[in-house]
Amino acid sequence: MEKLTRNQVIKLSKTTGDISGYDLSGLNLSMLDLIAIQFKGCNLKSANLSSSNLSMSNFDNTDLSNCNMSSSNFIGGSFRKADLENSDLTFSSFVGADFTEANLKGVNFTNSKISTANFEKADLTGANLQMTEAVLIRMANANLRNVSAYGSSMIGADFSGADMKGAMLHGTDLNGANLSSADLREASLLETVLIAANLTNADLRNIKQRSVEMTRAKLDSTKFDNEAKS
Repeated sequence: MEKLTRNQVIKLSKTTGDISGYDLSGLNLSMLDLIAIQFKGCNLKSANLSSSNLSMSNFDNTDLSNCNMSSSNFIGGSFRKADLENSDLTFSSFVGADFTEANLKGVNFTNSKISTANFEKADLTGANLQMTEAVLIRMANANLRNVSAYGSSMIGADFSGADMKGAMLHGTDLNGANLSSADLREASLLETVLIAANLTNADLRNIKQRSVEMTRAKLDSTKFDNEAKS
């Protein structure tokens, strides 16, 4: 895999816009306009993409692990099957981005905007989603074990079939969310809002709960037990 410099990346971004398949690991690509660039299959491990505009860019099958992606614009980007494990995505915008089947273990999305993004079948084990704007996100069949979503707005989100065991949903707004067939065992729901949410066939055994609002929530075949803590 051929290694590129920052200046070579800038040059290609202004000509072909195709940087697919190159080794960009460890590069400082901060404070750049890299709109609608093709990064497919690149090695961007430990790169610095902070404070940049990378909207509509394609990172499918790209190694973005341990990257600094904070305070940047990734609106409409594609990260299908990309590896973002342990990366810093704080204060960035990923509105409408596609993370289908991506590896997002341990990522930090704190204070980011991820509304309408697609995370179907993605692995977000241990991810930090605190204080995110996550309206209408799609997380069907995603792995969300031990995620923290303190204070996040997840109105109308789709978590159907998701593995949310041990999730921390303190003060999370899940009004109108679809949690049908989701596994919420051992999750912590403190002052969580689930008005008109769909919890059909969801598993809420062994949860810790306090001041949970479930007005008009659909609870058909929802699993509870006497071990839930109030």
